[in-house]
Amino acid sequence: MDVVAEVTRDTGNADECADDDADSVLSVNLGSSMSYVVLHGIWTADVRRGGCAVEIPPEPSPSAQWVLELLSAPLVQEPDASKPLMELHAEIKRLETWCRSWMAGTRWVDTQQTDEHRQTFAKKIDEFIDSSIHAARGSTSLGHARDADVLEGFAVREDLDFAERLWTLVRHARDDDDLSESIAAVAEGLETRKLQPYIRQSNDSPLAQVIRQALQMAQAKTLVDAEAEKERLAGQLDTWIDEQPLDPFVQVGLHKLRGDFWFYFVGGHLATPRQVEPFLDTDKEPEQLVARFWLLLRVLEVWWLIQQAVPGMPRQFACQTVSALLDHFAAALDWIDRDSDEENDTDASVYPQYDDWLKTSIFLPVYSTEVQTFVAAIADGFDPARYTAAAIDSDNQGAGRLQYSLILLTKTPGLVDRNFSSDDAQLDVVADASSDMGDLDDKYTVFEAQHL
Repeated sequence: MDVVAEVTRDTGNADECADDDADSVLSVNLGSSMSYVVLHGIWTADVRRGGCAVEIPPEPSPSAQWVLELLSAPLVQEPDASKPLMELHAEIKRLETWCRSWMAGTRWVDTQQTDEHRQTFAKKIDEFIDSSIHAARGSTSLGHARDADVLEGFAVREDLDFAERLWTLVRHARDDDDLSESIAAVAEGLETRKLQPYIRQSNDSPLAQVIRQALQMAQAKTLVDAEAEKERLAGQLDTWIDEQPLDPFVQVGLHKLRGDFWFYFVGGHLATPRQVEPFLDTDKEPEQLVARFWLLLRVLEVWWLIQQAVPGMPRQFACQTVSALLDHFAAALDWIDRDSDEENDTDASVYPQYDDWLKTSIFLPVYSTEVQTFVAAIADGFDPARYTAAAIDSDNQGAGRLQYSLILLTKTPGLVDRNFSSDDAQLDVVADASSDMGDLDDKYTVFEAQHL
């Protein structure tokens, strides 16, 4: 099975796109349309000499080449977007904003602060610390969930440690003061030794390391230079509180999101570790990692589109689509890294970005019972469909072969139906389901027969 991935940008000019390929999904006005999926099959049938009977609707041949075409818009443009993925989108967006302020060394302010928000946020921080004091240490298991558990609605990881859970709360902060207050609350809990949270050993973010070291000091009976170590940790926390409140949370956010994507792709068996690792490389700069997170989110959005629009599609085909997109994006990582280097002035149009529209064509195997069963289920469960038939290799007496083409429209059918209308096709017969053409099956909206 072959998978072809393409990228296009929303130029706002539908005519410009249409000039490239009149029959391409890319000819849709990208500025006003949604994602959709189209299943397109082509096969041939023998025609007896002396007559040319067109079967309506035709029975697809086992040799039919089926192509599943997907046009995926950025999730934020979808009216029925997946809520868990929208949460992931919001987390990446917040981390991206923090990275920019952190790298520039500027104070971060999201929205104008109010006394009501300050009080509400402080209360939530206190409640979080109190619940962490009384909570038992969480499970450290990861990656043992079944595929359905991981990808069903994109479930949130249940094994977040204290630093990661703190990050999910403070991402709703509005300015540096909120972040400073959060760190101060953690520092107070550690100083009084009431707070002894669970920190995963693999969490190597600076905040996690400070908490881990503070816990080790509290549990150790004797420690060389204990006073000096205590002062060092207190000094680090004070620096974050007074001068660099973004620093610990940028690093925790990077760690958390790396874990999230590993959870979905590897834990959900969408991809292999080798495919995902280049996108989660800890040696990369924060802005380079964030750019990678955006691309991984787009891949998950395509997976979500397939599950929503074609729920019966065999999983192996959807996974191969994911693999093709990962390979497509991985080839652009060097360009992304160059763009993040201030000494390079890379044109952003040369590499994929989150806001791009993605077109993916999946060529399903021929002579596959699984594919035939899948296509039959789609034909029975979705409307409308379009069949076309045209003579090929015919002689004057009508012998030769017919070529059938079937398009099954599985999402936003009206839009796709218009898009797949070919302006240069001269059709002798056009009938809809309400016509007098008795042989036309009610479940098929349009049948087009070219001159035979």
